[in-house]
Amino acid sequence: MFDNIISGFGLVFAVGPMLGIIAGVVIGIIFGAIPGISAIMAIAMILPMTFYLGPVVGITILLAVYKAGIYGGSISAILLNTPGAAASFLTAQDGHALTKAGKAGKALDMSLFASVSGEMLATIVLILIAAPFSLISLQAGPIEKVFLLLFAFTIIGTMAGESIPRGLLSCCLGMLFSMVGMSSITGASRFTFGYTELMGGFTFTPMLIGILVMPEVFNVIRRRKDPQSTLTIKRSPKPEDNRLSFKEYRAVFKTILKSSAIGTFVGALPGLGSSPAAFLAYSEAKRTAKKPEEYGKGSVEGIAAAESANNAVCGSSMIPMLTLSIPGDDVAALLMGAFLIHGLTPGPMIFFEHTQTIYAIFAGFLITDLVLLVIAKAGFKFFIKVASLRQYYIFPCVTAFAFTGAYTTGQNMDDIIVLIAFTIIGYGMRLVGLNPAVFIIGFILTPFFEQNLDQAMSIVGTDYFQLFTSPFSWVFILLSILSVVSSVRMRKKATKSLQGKTA
Repeated sequence: MFDNIISGFGLVFAVGPMLGIIAGVVIGIIFGAIPGISAIMAIAMILPMTFYLGPVVGITILLAVYKAGIYGGSISAILLNTPGAAASFLTAQDGHALTKAGKAGKALDMSLFASVSGEMLATIVLILIAAPFSLISLQAGPIEKVFLLLFAFTIIGTMAGESIPRGLLSCCLGMLFSMVGMSSITGASRFTFGYTELMGGFTFTPMLIGILVMPEVFNVIRRRKDPQSTLTIKRSPKPEDNRLSFKEYRAVFKTILKSSAIGTFVGALPGLGSSPAAFLAYSEAKRTAKKPEEYGKGSVEGIAAAESANNAVCGSSMIPMLTLSIPGDDVAALLMGAFLIHGLTPGPMIFFEHTQTIYAIFAGFLITDLVLLVIAKAGFKFFIKVASLRQYYIFPCVTAFAFTGAYTTGQNMDDIIVLIAFTIIGYGMRLVGLNPAVFIIGFILTPFFEQNLDQAMSIVGTDYFQLFTSPFSWVFILLSILSVVSSVRMRKKATKSLQGKTA
């Protein structure tokens, strides 16, 4: 393993990968700092630009955008009190309170150092665990993989949004659209309605941009008359209030370690994502804090807990994706599509078929953290100005990027039509409360499910009871039932507590 890691660093320490990491970090911070643009939107727009690059450079750029974008969301949360995602809500509470007290520099420093610490710890766990875990997952055959993927669909559907039926419906819609075109197994055409243009199915990138990016442009248009926050930063005259000292960092280091461990564990569980990790870590840190009353009112330790857990999910969410072909969260699902586009099929065999490439990507993970630390610290003033930009300057550029990226995928005008069609579909999904990210996960996982199901049925023939002879099959069946039941119970408890507060 260590020989592979060293060779991976050798591949990354080249001009192309290093320039890609630097560019990805800058782009990620800028996109993350702009209110209304999330990391997943940034990756969707940058993805077409990586088609002409090698897998090491292309995927490393996307991972740099991902990591930097997650951190960048804390800039607008701290300065403008506008969290771009639910996971940044806790950072906004404590960070903006410090900003109003003239300690924005301290809050931004704490967010940066906690983010980098959490990401590096989770990446080390990813490097140490992923390959050995893949050896275990190699023991699973097509039958076990069918039930494993059913378990994945169940988790993803039930953990998305406030409504389980809507989450499952979003997943099923993604599965339906992935079946359009010629079957890779039987060669039959499905849901083409006589249009030969649909025989190859929907092109992934235009569909992705249409579902995730363009509906946000429509939301901005709808909110164009709403007053926007303006950036006014009160600075304390004391120099120590505008920076984080090593003593302060050392005081919260135990919290960072504990929160990073929570974020790593939660991120490795498919379907949970960064929001539960941030809330769990924040709650645990507050429970064991010496001054819990300061949490939510400008606690540096609170920022450390939320940001380290939030960013630790970045690395650990890659564990189920790389070893089991199950995305850990919505961004991992998008990255899984990027791996497939670059000729890398996630799963246990990826560590044997593309060993050098994978370990080069792991090395890029670690280097990205260091580059993020340097660039973010050096460019605080610039990124603060970016966070204050008006949205009517930003989203015309987003629209231009979206159409350009959709066209350059295959240089085909049909892809523009696909982009427009899925923009309408994605906007409609948001209006009725469906989850676009879960739609994408269903779209990506369905071909794997279909292929393994066909192989499983070929193995058992007409003796369907063989599907249930493997103990692994029963494990995944029980886990699927448990995930649905536990999700229903959690939502019932949440509903009762909400009713009790409003009564």
